[in-house]
Amino acid sequence: MKDDQAMLFIFDDVDFRSFYMKNTYISLDIIYFDADGKLISVQSRTEPMSEASLPSKAPAKYVLEVNAGLTEKLNLLIGDRIEYNTTE
Repeated sequence: MKDDQAMLFIFDDVDFRSFYMKNTYISLDIIYFDADGKLISVQSRTEPMSEASLPSKAPAKYVLEVNAGLTEKLNLLIGDRIEYNTTE
């Protein structure tokens, strides 16, 4: 995945989330955001192909998956915010 690409998951509700890396061949950073778009937790440099649970530390509405290390490279911190536009 290129550094300018990501996968954004948008849930209908706000709840604790947990992802895993089964069938994922590259390491990712999994970034959790609350309903206001505030960064609440990060699972950094995940282990490819692992079935280990990678939970959020607080209820989340949005989850962003990016290449491993990008969170650190961009100096993203708890409390930072995300904004996005949809294209239809």
